[in-house]
Amino acid sequence: MIRINLLPEAKRQARVASGPSGGSQVWAGVYFFGVLVWGAILAVIYFSYDSELEEKRRANNALQTQIDQLRTKSARLEEVRAELEQSRALEEVVADLNKARTGPTRAIMELSRILSACPAGESCEEVGPTIDPQALEELRRENPLAGYNRSWDVRRLWLLHFEEENRECRMRGRGRTNEDVAEFLRRLALSELFDQVTLQRTERVVDRESELELIGFELTCQVIY
Repeated sequence: MIRINLLPEAKRQARVASGPSGGSQVWAGVYFFGVLVWGAILAVIYFSYDSELEEKRRANNALQTQIDQLRTKSARLEEVRAELEQSRALEEVVADLNKARTGPTRAIMELSRILSACPAGESCEEVGPTIDPQALEELRRENPLAGYNRSWDVRRLWLLHFEEENRECRMRGRGRTNEDVAEFLRRLALSELFDQVTLQRTERVVDRESELELIGFELTCQVIY
C-alpha cells in the first residue's frame, strides 16, 4: 500500500490563498489615504480661490455702489444744468422783448442825433452818430477822409419815411444835393446802432412848394439793439 502525505501541499496552497488578500488590503489603504490627501489639496485650492473670488465680488460691489452714486449725482447735475439753461433762455426772451420794445425808440433817437446841428458855442457831444471816440480816431488815422462833417448843415436833408421790422429798416427822404445824401449815409454807417447801410436808389425830383430841384433817395439798413 502506498501512502501520500498531502498536508504540506495543503498548507502551501493555504499560504498562497491568504497572501493576495493581505496585499489588497494594503493597497486599498494606500489608495484611500491618497484620495484623502488629494481631496484635502483640492479643498485648500477651492477655499483659496473662493476667498479671492469673494474679495473681488466685494470690490466689484463697492465699485458698483460708487458708480450708482456718481450716476445719481450726474442726474442731479443734469437737472440743475437744464434748469440753468431754461433760466438763461427765459432771460434771453425777456431781453429780446425789452429790446423789441425799446429798440425802435432808440433808433428814432439816434436818427434825431444824426440830423441835429451842433449848437453854436456849445459841445457837440450830444449830436452826430453814436460812436466810440477812440474807434473814430483810429478810422481817421487809417483814412483821413473817414468820419463825418461836423459843420454839415443838417437842414439840407430830411426824412419822409422810416419803417423797421425785425431789425430791418427802410428810409426814404430828400436832400439838396448828392453830397448831402452821401453825408447822411456816412453818419448812418458810423453809428453803432445801424449796420449794412445800403443806398438803393436816387432820383431827381422837384419840390412843388419851393420848385427846387432835389435828390430823392431810398436806403435800407439793419438796426442793432
